Amino acid sequence: MHLLNNRLGRMTALIALGGAALYSQGTQTANITGTVVDAAGAPLAGVVVRLTSPALQGVRSYTTDASGKFIARLLPPGFYTIQYTKEGLETRKITEQLGIDQTFSPKVTLSKAGGAVVEVVAAAPAVDKTDIKTASNYRADAIDLLPNGRTMEGVALLTPGVTVGVGGRVQIRGAMTSGNLYLLDGQNIEDNVYNNRGVRTIDDSIEETQVVTGAMSAEYGDVDGGVINSITRSGSNEFSGSLRWELSNASWNATAPLQSRTAINNVLNETKTLFVSGPILKDKLWFAASFFKTDSSTSGAISYNQTDVNNLWPVGTNLNGPEGLNAGYTANTKEIRRQAKLTWAVNQDHTVIASFMNAAINDINRNYSAAELRALVPQLSTSEFLNVSWRSAWTGNFTSEVRMGNKKQNLSAGGSANGQSPFYTYGIGGYSNNGIFNNTDGGDQRDNQTLNIKASLFWNAAGSHQTDFGIDYYQGKRQAKNEQSPTGYTVGVRGLNLNTRQAFGTDIWEWRSGSGSAKNESDGIYVNDRWSLDQHWNFQLGVRWDRYNAKDESGSSTAGASGFSPRLGVKYDLNGDSKHIFGASFARYNAKVLEGITTRVTSQGNPTEIDHAYIGAPGPQSLTYLQDLSHYDFTAAGITYYNDPKLNVRLGANMKAPTVDEAQVSYAYSFNYGSNGDGYVRITGVTKNWKNLIDYSVGNNGTVTNPLGAVIYVRTWDNHSDTVRKYKGLEIEGNYNINQWSIVGSTTWSSLKGNYEGEGTSSPGAGAGLNSFNVQNGVALYDNKWTTPEGYLSTHVPIRMRWTASRVFNNDFGKTSVGLVYRFDSGAHYSNTRSITPARLAGPTISSQFGTSATQYMDQTRGAGVFPTQTYLDLAITHDFPLFKVGGKAVTAFGKVVIGNVFNHQQLASWNTSWNAATGTFNTPTGGLNSPWVRNAAFGTSPAYTYYGTPRTITASAGFRF
Repeated sequence: MHLLNNRLGRMTALIALGGAALYSQGTQTANITGTVVDAAGAPLAGVVVRLTSPALQGVRSYTTDASGKFIARLLPPGFYTIQYTKEGLETRKITEQLGIDQTFSPKVTLSKAGGAVVEVVAAAPAVDKTDIKTASNYRADAIDLLPNGRTMEGVALLTPGVTVGVGGRVQIRGAMTSGNLYLLDGQNIEDNVYNNRGVRTIDDSIEETQVVTGAMSAEYGDVDGGVINSITRSGSNEFSGSLRWELSNASWNATAPLQSRTAINNVLNETKTLFVSGPILKDKLWFAASFFKTDSSTSGAISYNQTDVNNLWPVGTNLNGPEGLNAGYTANTKEIRRQAKLTWAVNQDHTVIASFMNAAINDINRNYSAAELRALVPQLSTSEFLNVSWRSAWTGNFTSEVRMGNKKQNLSAGGSANGQSPFYTYGIGGYSNNGIFNNTDGGDQRDNQTLNIKASLFWNAAGSHQTDFGIDYYQGKRQAKNEQSPTGYTVGVRGLNLNTRQAFGTDIWEWRSGSGSAKNESDGIYVNDRWSLDQHWNFQLGVRWDRYNAKDESGSSTAGASGFSPRLGVKYDLNGDSKHIFGASFARYNAKVLEGITTRVTSQGNPTEIDHAYIGAPGPQSLTYLQDLSHYDFTAAGITYYNDPKLNVRLGANMKAPTVDEAQVSYAYSFNYGSNGDGYVRITGVTKNWKNLIDYSVGNNGTVTNPLGAVIYVRTWDNHSDTVRKYKGLEIEGNYNINQWSIVGSTTWSSLKGNYEGEGTSSPGAGAGLNSFNVQNGVALYDNKWTTPEGYLSTHVPIRMRWTASRVFNNDFGKTSVGLVYRFDSGAHYSNTRSITPARLAGPTISSQFGTSATQYMDQTRGAGVFPTQTYLDLAITHDFPLFKVGGKAVTAFGKVVIGNVFNHQQLASWNTSWNAATGTFNTPTGGLNSPWVRNAAFGTSPAYTYYGTPRTITASAGFRF
C-alpha cells in the first residue's frame, strides 16, 4: 500500500505510457486513455473494454477505434479492473488505483486466444511525464495508518513546500495563509474573512485529498499559495460503514519542563463518528452519510502579559484577584456534524452528484483575552454547504462539467447582557468585568455562492491535445454588526486591582455598528491546452483572465480590477521510458483580493469606534464609577481616537489583485530494482516573487473632519510598490517500497524574505503599514526601515522534513499496521525589537494619531534571531480483529494507539525576546533611535512550559468496520 500518488506519477500504476489528465479548478475525477495492439504492434480496432470498480455505478463499456485507442473520462476515483476482449484473441485484465485528477494510460498487447484470462502485471513508471503541475494525492485509508492528523490541514502538512504559518494555519510555498484555496466535493468552503477552511468536515467521510503546490494550470484562480482539494466517499453497490470512538485525556500525556502535573485535569474526551454507505438502486443511485459528535473539555488558566514595559501599572495594581491571574477554568465544546451525499448515474455518460454537510459547535468559556473568569464568553458556530454537479461525456472527445455550490457560516459570541461593560487594562492587554462582543447582534454571517462550467475537447494535431475552456464565478457575502461590547462601550483603564475592583480611568471606547451586507464578486475565464507532442515532449499552454468587484451595503462598487495570468510548462522525457524526466514552468497567479480588506470601507465587521477621554475623579475608582458615561468627554475636543470605515478608510480607485510570478524547474528519476525495491526521487527548485501587494497607508494621505468636528487622517488601502515578499525553495522528495514497507517523504530548504507579513494570528489581511505617518507635506519624518525593515519573515523555515513509513503485518489474529512520522523543523526566526514613542522616533511634529508607541528593529534588520530546532518521531499501531460475517460481509473490530513524540524528547522551543523601550531625546547621539539597546531582565528566559516543545502525547481510537 502506498501513502501517496504523487503528481510525478501513479506509484501504483501497472502500465502507463503517457496520456493527458483532466484538470479543473477542483477536479474531482480521473481518466483512462488506453491503447490496444496486436503481437506485431499494430493497433487493434473493435476490442471491447469493460471497466468495473466499487466506485463505479454499473459497468462502463468502450470499443477501441481504428488507432486501437479508447477514452474513459470523468471517472470517480477508486480501484479499477479493466478487461479487454475480442473474438479470436486472448482476454486480458489489469487493475489500477486511480486518484483525484489522475490519468491511467495503459498500452496492452493481445495475442491469439490461449483459453485463459491473462492477468497483466507489469512494472509501471513512477513518473507521469504529461503532468505539469506539482501536486500530491493522499488516500484516507493510507493516512489512517499514520500517527498524523486526518484533517485537510493535517494531510497538507505532509507535502513538500508546506509549513505551519501565522496563527497555526497552512502556508504553502511562502504565500500568506489566506492565499490557499479549499475545496470539498468541488465546493469552495473557505471562510470569507480568513480565507482558510470555513466548514467542519468529518474525517471518516473523506475518500482522498489532493494538495497542489505549484505549476498550476489556468483552471485555478483566486490563489497564490496552493489548493487543498478533498472528495467525500460516494457509496457503492454494497453496504459498508464504520463506527469509531476517539479518546484523549490530558492526564495520559507526559509533561513539559515547568509544567505542573497536578494542574492537569483527568478528563476523558470522546468523539464518535458513524459512517454508512450503500445502494438505494444498484448501479443507479448510491448514498453515503456520516455523523460526528463530541463533548470535550480542556483545562485553562487566566494568563496575560505580566511585563510592565510602558510603566502603566500605578501603585496598587493587583492582577491576582480570585478570578484573575492563574485562576483555573474548564472550557467545554459540544459539537455535531452531519454529512450526506447522493450519486445518480443517469446513464453511462451522465452523472449527477449532490453533497451536503453542516456542523454546529457550542463553546462554553471561550477565552478572548480574558483577564479574569467573568470575561470568558459562550460561542456558537455553525457552518454548512450544498454542492450539486453534473458530469457529462457527450462523445469520446468532448466532456463537460457544471457545478453549483452554496456555503454558509455564522459565528456568534459575546459577553452577558447584564448591563456590565468589558474593561480593557492598558499594559496587560486583557479584558475584565465582562466578556467582549455581543452574542445577540445576529452573529458574523459569512456566505458564498459558486458556479463552475468547464468543457474539454480532445483532438489530434502534431500529437494529442486536451483543450479545456471554463468559466468560474464566486460571490462572497458578509453580514456582521460585530458589536464589540454587550453595552456598546468598552472602558479603558490602568492599574486594575481585582481585589478591590478599582482602577485608574483612561478613556471609554464607543461602538456604533451598521446593518446590511457587503459583497465580493469574482469571475474568471480560461483556456488551457495540454499538448503531448511525442514520447519525449509534453507542454502546457494556458491563460486566465480574472476580474473582481467589491460592493458595499448599498450595492455601490468600492473597488474592482481585472488581469491576465499566463501558465506555461514543459516536460521532457530523456529516453521516452519515463525514467528520467526534466520539467520547467512559469506561472503568474492572480491572488484573491481578501474580503477582509474590501469590507473595511463598509460597516460589516467594522463598527465605528470613537474613544473619549476620561474627565472623572483622579486616583483609583470603582468599576461602577468608571462605567458612568458622565465621567468622559463626549465633545469633539475629548475624542482621542476615531475610526469610521465609511469616513476615513478608503480603497484605491484602481486597486489590483496581488500577483505572484512563479518559476520552477524539476528533475525526476524513477527506478525498479526488483527485490531491492522501487520508487522515485524528485528534485524541484522554485522561486516566487509577489507584486501589487495590498497595504494600508495612514498619516500620509490627507485628512477628513468627522461629524464631531475633529480632524482625522485618512487610511488608504492600495497596491504598494515598496512591499516585498519573496520565496525560494528546493524540495527533494521520494518514495521507496521494499519488503512491504512504504517509505515516503520530503525535505524542503527554503527562504522567505521581505518586509510584508500581511497577517496576524487573528487578523487576516492586516497589511504591514509600511508608510504610516512617515511623510508629512512631502517631508520624510523618519526612515521607515527602522519600523518595517526587510529580512526573514516570521514564518520562514529554513529546513523542514516530513518522512513517513508504514507496513501491514498479517497474523493469526488479523492484521497489525505500523505507521511512523518523522518531523523536523529548523528553528523559527525572530526579530530583536523594542518599543519607541512617536516623539523619540520622529520628533514632536508627528501627529498624536500615530499612536502611543511604535516598534523599532535593531540595526534595521528583521529575523536576525533563531530559536532551536524541533524534531519529533510519532508512532501509530493499529490492529484489525476479524469478528464474523453478515450476508457475506466481513465485520471487523479495530483499535489504534497514537503516540506523539514517542521518545518524549524534551525540547526548548523559544525564549523571551523582549528589550527595554527606547530612551532619551529624539535625534541625539544617545537618545531615541540611537539610545542603547538594553535587554529586559526576562530576556533569554523560558519561565513557563509553553516555551518548550510538545511532550509525549497519547490518543486512542477503537470501533467497527464492515
